Amino acid sequence: MIDDHLQRLLLERANVRCVVAHLDSVYAEVLERGRYPDVLARLLGQSLTVAALCSSGVKFEGRVSLQLRASGAVKLLMADCTDDGGLRGLARFDPDALLAVREFSEITQGGVLTMTVEPSGKGNMWQGIVPLEGDSMAEAIAGYFDQSEQLPTRVILAVDETRAAGLLVQRLPGEAEDDDGWNRVCRLLETVGETELLETDSETLLHRLFHEETRRLFPARPLQFHCPCSRERVARVLRGLGAEELDNIVEAEGEVDVSCEFCNEQYSFDPLDVRRILHSDLPEQGDDDATIH
Repeated sequence: MIDDHLQRLLLERANVRCVVAHLDSVYAEVLERGRYPDVLARLLGQSLTVAALCSSGVKFEGRVSLQLRASGAVKLLMADCTDDGGLRGLARFDPDALLAVREFSEITQGGVLTMTVEPSGKGNMWQGIVPLEGDSMAEAIAGYFDQSEQLPTRVILAVDETRAAGLLVQRLPGEAEDDDGWNRVCRLLETVGETELLETDSETLLHRLFHEETRRLFPARPLQFHCPCSRERVARVLRGLGAEELDNIVEAEGEVDVSCEFCNEQYSFDPLDVRRILHSDLPEQGDDDATIH
């Protein structure tokens, strides 16, 4: 299996979880909708992969979000993954500043890394924030788990022009039957190259690395691009602006135009639509992620 998917493996005696993610059409669709410079496209591909990898350890219905905020060339980078494998991502950046930098530490200068776990139903949102450190996205996310959750973690990420892939290994809480298991897993991980990670299907790669370990392989989970924006959700955002501001926009522009930054979907509301928004019932639930232009 090489198409968009997530594959999990548990090394039982070592008490280590392993996760592989492959993104093909998801990565392509995010880039098609956003049109990012190459250096930022690769960083966004890595972030989407990390979001997918991190979603594997959450046992709930909802969303895991990765967010980078910085004062350098990249101002904001976001990627999230739902429990059913729906991915989306975006980046805000300074095009001129981005031309002058190439290293990860320069691109994300002075940044912070935030991981958010957000249930779709009942339950409390959880968020961890750490300084954005390291010379790569892989080092940054490993540092996040070390600092925020005290879980030793190693990550390999690979991105080319059309694909993205990642491999995460993480030592789980509790005692392991195999005292040397974690060290052995880390040594094996060092043998994986980026080309091998991109071109090898998950089951083959995990078998190649850990066939001598006591292991449990879980069914692969498909991944796909998904943005939950809709005309109804945008209407809720507009209602929140109030009648006076909406009337001012309609008077100046003739209509209200809204664009979703994640999927670049465009929504237009004429004066009659605006009246209906202000004076009709709208569902309360849903994401209000649209950006008003």
